[in-house]
Amino acid sequence: MAVVAACVTVLVPAGLRTSGRVRAGVYAAAAGLLFALLDALTKSAAGLFRDRGLAALVHWEPYALLLVGGAGLLLAQSSFQAGSLAVSLPLIDTLEPIGAVLIGAAVLHERLATSRYLAVQILGAALAVTGIVILDRSPLVRT
Repeated sequence: MAVVAACVTVLVPAGLRTSGRVRAGVYAAAAGLLFALLDALTKSAAGLFRDRGLAALVHWEPYALLLVGGAGLLLAQSSFQAGSLAVSLPLIDTLEPIGAVLIGAAVLHERLATSRYLAVQILGAALAVTGIVILDRSPLVRT
C-alpha cells in the first residue's frame, strides 16, 4: 500500500501541473496502480468475509477497499476527461493487471506458474497487450 500511495502521491500533483495528453496519462497511471491495489484488497476483504462473515466489518480491509476503489474511479474518470481514451485506457488496462500480479506475488505470496504454464501466461499477457494496442489504434477511440 505504501508503494502505491507514494506513486499516486507523486503522480496526482504532477497531473495537476500539466494538461491534455500528459494529464490524462498521469492520472491513468495513478488509476491503474490504484486498481492493482484494489485487486489485492478485494482478495483480502473477500477472504475476511468468507471466514468471518459480517465480523469482517471490524477490520480495515473493507474500508480501504471502498477508499481505494473510489479514488481509482475518480482518477480514471479524471483521466478520461483530461484527454483522449487512446492515452488513458491503454495505461489503465496495462498497469492494473501487471501491478496486481506484482502485488499478489510480493505481498500475498501468490506463486507464479512455472515451465509451460508460465509460457502460456506470458503468451496471454502478450495477447492482452496486443489487444490493447489494437484498440488504441481504433478510429473510434481517436475521436
